[in-house]
Amino acid sequence: MTPLSGKTPRALRAVLTEWPLVSAPMAEALTGASRAAVQRNLAWMEARGLIRELTGQGRYRMWRITN
Repeated sequence: MTPLSGKTPRALRAVLTEWPLVSAPMAEALTGASRAAVQRNLAWMEARGLIRELTGQGRYRMWRITN
């Protein structure tokens, strides 16, 4: 995650390590970041295989750290 700048990536990483499942609204509330920033970082992390989306839905998605 070193190419990412700002406080959102670090805060999001902390949330994902603390909670087994995380939604975008939950991450937004816990990090204090905007929804757009959270979704952008989640997409970046998912594209690189760091997290995995579990629900398979367009709405109400949940992510977890990959093993």
